[in-house]
Amino acid sequence: MQYVRRSGKTCKPEMNLKAAQPKTSSRLDHADRSKGLFRTMIAGAGGSTFEAFANLEHAGNIERVTRHPHRKIFGARVMLAPEEGEGYWDLTQVGDDMYVVIENFAYRDPRVELVPGDGLVQLYFKLTGDLTMSLSHTEPLRLNRPSLTIYRQPKGVDIDEWTEPSAHERCVAVTVKPEFLVNNFFGASLEGFRQLRDFLTSTTGQFQYFQLQLNTEMYELADKLVKNPHSGFLGLLYTEAVTIELLCTAIASLESLHGLAAEHYTGRELKCLERAREYLMKQLAPAPTIKQVARIAGMNETTLKKSFKAVYGETVFDFSVRCRMQHALTLLRDQRIPVARVAEASGYRHQTSFATAFGRHFGLRPKDVRKTLRA
Repeated sequence: MQYVRRSGKTCKPEMNLKAAQPKTSSRLDHADRSKGLFRTMIAGAGGSTFEAFANLEHAGNIERVTRHPHRKIFGARVMLAPEEGEGYWDLTQVGDDMYVVIENFAYRDPRVELVPGDGLVQLYFKLTGDLTMSLSHTEPLRLNRPSLTIYRQPKGVDIDEWTEPSAHERCVAVTVKPEFLVNNFFGASLEGFRQLRDFLTSTTGQFQYFQLQLNTEMYELADKLVKNPHSGFLGLLYTEAVTIELLCTAIASLESLHGLAAEHYTGRELKCLERAREYLMKQLAPAPTIKQVARIAGMNETTLKKSFKAVYGETVFDFSVRCRMQHALTLLRDQRIPVARVAEASGYRHQTSFATAFGRHFGLRPKDVRKTLRA
């Protein structure tokens, strides 16, 4: 099990990621953003989590709305329309500080949603599905396996979320204010949680995140929430109780794994790895070799491969492919760029090799993206 802190480089706080990306008039971008995910569905394009919960009782496709008569708990289920796919979102607000979103759905088509920065902390427990967060031009964060991602998105730093077509999303997202975690789980000192303390009190203005694998207990608790056997008042109480237990389990895991990466690598080694990572994000074509990356990082190849996987949770090759695929997707949305040029700009000499890699990564072919644009 790994415990890694990462800082995704983003645009300046006063800019949003959408504004920083190449302009495109593709109808896919417009159509997907007009539909979006739960924030767009409830609060409109660009709506925040706060706005979605505030508008929940007035949203369309609501199956049930419940307020507990004696406790400050409110929840609703938002159904997907048949033409959109199958499944639902369960949204529950506990008090003024905790928002729980349970996902159990599969959209027929890919969806993109602009997520505005709100300064909150989210603990995202992924069971199944395939969702990507575009943190910058070339640094996507793809969540397609059981994992816990804890991230903080400062105000003014907006990102895109992309969900793959027909991917069965089963996830639990718990969004809280940083002070909620401090006051309820740690106390003011945060003694023994140096990395988490720095994370919660950070003022860098960057999108930051931790990742670790789900242990058996976290997986089972998240699965219980997705399969909540109750409705009405009991359903609300069950969600609150199991969510608190899930948070306790996650934080206990963070305590046991505290400082694992930092303890095994010196400051110099971590700086070398960061240089390698930045180089991979910029060097898209031609695709860099391990030898080139090692020379830029100032490390030998064996150490680079082992250390990069340990600190960042994926191989040098996998990270390079993710960056180049995200770049390719952006270029494909511009109808004026031939697929052959997209392949070349993404580090592939042959269009067929590019198409195979693109299909393996996104689950659709480059020409399928173009067909959707023309639809």
